[in-house]
Amino acid sequence: MLAVRLPAAGRRLELADVPIPEPTGGEVLVRVAGCGVCRTDLHIVHGSQARVTPPLTLGHEIAGWVSAVGPSTAGGPPLGEPVLVFGGWGCGSCVQCVAGEEQRCPDGASPGFQRDGGWAEYVLVPSARHLVSLGSLDPISSAPLADAGVTPFRAVRRAAPWLQPGARVLVIGFGALGQFAIQYLSRFPGLSVAVRDLDARKVELGRSFGAVTELNGAADVVFDFVGVEETLAEAARLVAPGGLISIVGEGGGVLPVSFEQPAVEVAVTTTAWGSLTDLREVVDLAPSLRWRVEPMPLRDAQAALERLESGDVMGRIVLVPRRHEGANDAVGSTGAVDSARRRKCRSGEH
Repeated sequence: MLAVRLPAAGRRLELADVPIPEPTGGEVLVRVAGCGVCRTDLHIVHGSQARVTPPLTLGHEIAGWVSAVGPSTAGGPPLGEPVLVFGGWGCGSCVQCVAGEEQRCPDGASPGFQRDGGWAEYVLVPSARHLVSLGSLDPISSAPLADAGVTPFRAVRRAAPWLQPGARVLVIGFGALGQFAIQYLSRFPGLSVAVRDLDARKVELGRSFGAVTELNGAADVVFDFVGVEETLAEAARLVAPGGLISIVGEGGGVLPVSFEQPAVEVAVTTTAWGSLTDLREVVDLAPSLRWRVEPMPLRDAQAALERLESGDVMGRIVLVPRRHEGANDAVGSTGAVDSARRRKCRSGEH
């Protein structure tokens, strides 16, 4: 099968012909429909992401169809079922995993990070519990739900105590995650939400999602979907006393925290992915959400990364194995898909 591999940090991606994995034990083989291109993938390529040791196949926003199961697999989706792959592959037995927070497992090994991911025609998933049925959702356009959809969902959920009527919210960075976040925030009544981004097109897009131009006062909640030094400093400068800074972007920046910096009694937290329960809720919400998907051939993964790094992406690029490229003819020249309206491809045969 074709796979896109990172041979070493700082190197260009390589196209490789590798054997199709065979599931053993409780493993499940998923035939990939599409896999998103995330800014975290850029960090991995540049060598700045912790706990990643190439060579490996990248890709952690994975959707596809169940292709084969190991001999001891039970209770998973049937063969041919369209599924979303939950990326927080924990050990299954530690305190975090037992509590349903596998994405926080200290010994976790996730696709595209510690194990081969979804920039390939097939991906081997360690357990059927890591699969979420997509029902009538199209698996190609649903791939971003596995990260761009679930991560801001969890960030917003954890910020709920601050999201009271009249609260002022600032979203820094209006890429794919920010676009999901503003829709989750719209479910809280009486908020004023503003968007900041270096790209004026994305700020204007934020207004189309209902964002205000400026906040009337300091922000009660700041979501930083970038996470570099400059944006973290901006978050610290703009947050109100008693507010919340939620760091979601893994840009490698550091936020100095002392008794009076940021403002007094400001809470600072991070969000990494979401739980399996969070992901199931996002899939249930998907028909009421909208997000932009631009399919690109799997072979063009290097070009996709370069476009993402240049800022030339308004939503999410999804890499599609060659055999599925024709499934997206309906996308048209805009490259944008209203994913809530796409229907599933019944068995994944194209």
